[in-house]
Amino acid sequence: MNAPLLKVRNLVKEFGNFRAVSGLTFDVDLHQVLGLLGPNGAGKTTTLRMLSGFLTPTQGDIFIAGCSMREHPLTTRSQIGYLPESVPLYKEMKVSEYLSFIGGLRGLSRGGIKKERERLLEDLELQNVSSRLIGKLSKGYKQRVGLAQAWMGNPRLILLDEPTSGLDPEQTVEIRMLIAKIKETSCVILSTHILSEVEKMADRVLILNEGAIAASGSPAELSRRLAAGKTFRLAVRGAEEKIFEVFDSMPEILSARKRFEKEGILYFSIQTGPEKEIQPQIVQRLVHNGLELIELAEEEAKLEKIFLQLIH
Repeated sequence: MNAPLLKVRNLVKEFGNFRAVSGLTFDVDLHQVLGLLGPNGAGKTTTLRMLSGFLTPTQGDIFIAGCSMREHPLTTRSQIGYLPESVPLYKEMKVSEYLSFIGGLRGLSRGGIKKERERLLEDLELQNVSSRLIGKLSKGYKQRVGLAQAWMGNPRLILLDEPTSGLDPEQTVEIRMLIAKIKETSCVILSTHILSEVEKMADRVLILNEGAIAASGSPAELSRRLAAGKTFRLAVRGAEEKIFEVFDSMPEILSARKRFEKEGILYFSIQTGPEKEIQPQIVQRLVHNGLELIELAEEEAKLEKIFLQLIH
């Protein structure tokens, strides 16, 4: 089994008497996307800045491919690409010039700069704007250029702070697809307040609250572990009054509401407690009362609901 690419151990950051980050310990594998979630002041940006090497931890250490950031800061930083929330772009430079400039900062050779520039222009679909001034680009293209500078030199760890903030739905989908492409060669850590984006992009989620880890796992794991109850989607053919009588006769069903009716089929959403295997009872009661069950499916708890449970 391969060792994690990133290992974070007991990471602490204090500003005077204020502890912004308190004892974070976690691992991230290569080809994995980790989503950092948390309310304002939870420590997300401070954590990213420590992972990037911009801030020095008060305690703890960060290991990239087994190399300590405390002991070998330059070696570890060479393996990191960072896209802060405010994209660091020189608006008076052309896209191609800017990427060459970043390649020079990365210490690449002249041939290496050209090779990486052409790769990034192709992979991020920037060829058609390569000769345009960055300041004249749309926000979506500026974000692509920001991703390109973070990916220059193909670093193994990519840090993204709010990568889809301020983008329209189409641009957001494009950035999501690009992050999936970056994941093929690197591991990605992204911080965001857009919960639906984490559900779509992240393999694992780390929920921070007051500088500490409140929960971690895949979105599906967190849903199963933390959901207080279950929600089911039902489609039933029959009299509405009789269907509600069945629901009312089952104490396991905490609430039921009709969603809509279409072509003689009634669609409901019901909330139950955390009891397991309640579906057979629902089916039995409906059939016993002469009702035709068309669909019965459990809906996963949304990450937003779980997030709110943890931080309040």
